[in-house]
Amino acid sequence: MIDDGKAGEVSAEPRESPGKGDTAVFTACHVMRADPDSDHPRGIFQPTITDELHDAGPRKDSFPLGPAFTGWLRPDEARAVLPAGCAARMGSTAPYINVTLRKPSQEEKEHIVDRDTAIRTSTTVLREAATNLARNAGC
Repeated sequence: MIDDGKAGEVSAEPRESPGKGDTAVFTACHVMRADPDSDHPRGIFQPTITDELHDAGPRKDSFPLGPAFTGWLRPDEARAVLPAGCAARMGSTAPYINVTLRKPSQEEKEHIVDRDTAIRTSTTVLREAATNLARNAGC
């Protein structure tokens, strides 16, 4: 769904670890593509799921995620906050579970994906990820 318009095999590098202190949830995944012009893969996007003690609120220049979702969007980053109760069901004492979708910084600098396409795609991917996670946690 998220594509930088260039060819290359897609790979993912998941990372999961216990949180720090009262937090218990941290899962990240770096999604990359093979680069035919280099030995190094290029980043496509990174979804991260974390529990948080405080709601950081929206980022500068962001706008709401949309109906039935708490969160915000920007071309380079988007965040959804799962419904109340999800954190406890996921084994955390923190009150918030955030699903964050980040795009690599080089994409914005190189304008690989235009702003409207980035926002539309991020909205779809983030809403689906948050919905599936909440359903799996039973909240």
